[in-house]
Amino acid sequence: MLKDILRRSTANWQATANPITDLDDDERNGLLGVVIPRQALAELITRPRDTTAIANLPAAVDWRNMNGRNHVSPVKHQLNCGSCVSFCTCAVVESAVSIATGAEIDLSEADLHFCSAHGAGCGGWWPSDAIDEAGRRGIPPEEFFPYPSAFDEAGNPGCRLHPDRDKQLYAPTGYSTLMSTAERKQWLATRGPVCAVFHVYDDFFALSNEVYRHVTGGHAGYHCVEVIGYSDADQCWIAKNSWGADWGDGGFFRIGYGECGIDDTSNDRDPDGSLNRFPMHGVEGVRLPGGWRSFQLSVEASASTAGTVTAVSRIPNSMELWWVAPNGSVQGAFWYEGGSWQTYEIGGPGSASPDSGVTAVSRIPGSMELWWVAPNGSVQGAFWYEGGSWGRYEIAPAGSAAPGAGITAVSRIPTGMELWWVAPNGSVQGAFWYEGGSWQTYEIGGPGSASLGSGIAAVSRIPGSMELWWVAPNGSVQGAFWYEGGSWGRYEIGGGASAAPGSGIAAVSRIPGSMELWWVAPNGSVQGAYWYEGGSWQTYEIGGPGSASPGSGIAAVSRIPGSMELWWSAPNGSVEGAYWYEGANWSRYEIAPAGSAAPGAGITAVSRIPNSMELWWIGANGSVQDAYWYE
Repeated sequence: MLKDILRRSTANWQATANPITDLDDDERNGLLGVVIPRQALAELITRPRDTTAIANLPAAVDWRNMNGRNHVSPVKHQLNCGSCVSFCTCAVVESAVSIATGAEIDLSEADLHFCSAHGAGCGGWWPSDAIDEAGRRGIPPEEFFPYPSAFDEAGNPGCRLHPDRDKQLYAPTGYSTLMSTAERKQWLATRGPVCAVFHVYDDFFALSNEVYRHVTGGHAGYHCVEVIGYSDADQCWIAKNSWGADWGDGGFFRIGYGECGIDDTSNDRDPDGSLNRFPMHGVEGVRLPGGWRSFQLSVEASASTAGTVTAVSRIPNSMELWWVAPNGSVQGAFWYEGGSWQTYEIGGPGSASPDSGVTAVSRIPGSMELWWVAPNGSVQGAFWYEGGSWGRYEIAPAGSAAPGAGITAVSRIPTGMELWWVAPNGSVQGAFWYEGGSWQTYEIGGPGSASLGSGIAAVSRIPGSMELWWVAPNGSVQGAFWYEGGSWGRYEIGGGASAAPGSGIAAVSRIPGSMELWWVAPNGSVQGAYWYEGGSWQTYEIGGPGSASPGSGIAAVSRIPGSMELWWSAPNGSVEGAYWYEGANWSRYEIAPAGSAAPGAGITAVSRIPNSMELWWIGANGSVQDAYWYE
């Protein structure tokens, strides 16, 4: 009968039998678990809102394929229970984490629905209440409380708290109530999926893969789903349901604009006559559990396995990353809190030597500078100012830098930048820029001072001073210092054979009166040295022989004054870390297993806020890998 009615209508969709239509009316209606707060909605509708169409929004959005990435978790089944609001809430949080970090997570709907203030029952809920409760309690992984395990033999749900629940919680930091279609589309185009509520009629249960528009059938209830996109061409919202993958279009469906209370253009009404124009809810952000998480930032073969990677965080809620591709192009990626990583190209094929070092600084929050070595040995630079596009320039001509040379930079004051690299004759070259002037070059160490494959590192511990280190051809670790008003001075930290000729080198100044330095020795041990004002350099060992690949990059940050973190790649391709807290010894751990990093992989890190660290390295498959940590 439904098929006949649809055939005679203008709905352009067909009814299809499925496991949901096989249920009786009570079982079907039991899936619809939304409790509508009519008074609160009436107050929301009276508030001013943006109804103006947003310029330049895409005509279609689908978070299953956003720049080649899928940020929508797999379809699940809520079984014979009205827990759709919890399924939608978990789905939106899962998408938000995927967009922000690239990580794929699976959250426990059972914990949210049966162990929270909602109570251990299959009654309904409202999205903002569920998001509030998820923010208050957090949501653990599905494996801590699998949804099917919540039900006893009679089908009654209960709560079970995993003993490690509080160690693995994902908590929304807030939500936005999206009243107008303009607000919804802007959020979907720029932020991610949202929770949506709509009125379900009996004909909806038989939907297949066309755009749903209500034709016939009585009131069944109200349902909550994750809206993952829209299509102006089809005049519809795209959504993920929670009735299993054998319903609809593999568990997904499309519903027309203005249908069944789904948006602010709807004229749908409740059986009591109330107008149905339900808001959508977007999660503002997600507080992540402590510990390390990792994901692949760029695809295979996007980065030269002989190259390096560098990063800055110019403002606390943003990170920028750059590397060299196998074709010599210079690639970049950026992340802003609440968004996903976006990639772009600064220099086309042949811009950089595939084994080139790359370095960057942000001297002021609204600007970034980047440098690398070209195949002809010239030193190239690029700059960006907020509101503009990237510009390019040359600092030193062809033949100035050795192929594969290390390169490093600091900005000791907001109006100045300093840059150093190794020349083909093994000399150590420098360049400086002060606002209002042009780049000037000079020599710190003459021919034969540095190994041609040497890493090079620098810090500015106070505005009136700079320190620089590199590896000499004999494996000694060399240093140079500059104090305002004086000239460069030289010294040696580690004697001959202290460092592998191609060793990476890293440094931090965690407090103004101290500096720390690390490198890889010829036997693969990880060596460190420290200096405190008024004393001399002291050396020590963090990792014994065989700990690091002799050509490994090495990266370090000091996220708080009383702590330091260090990372490198091991001979088996694992990524290793070490940390130090004031008053304690160095401790070791593994971030990524064997085979994760390319031999001699470039590696870099930033700490954009005191309770977080982000680490990147070149993967064995030529991808860029990312690992992040939140306290």
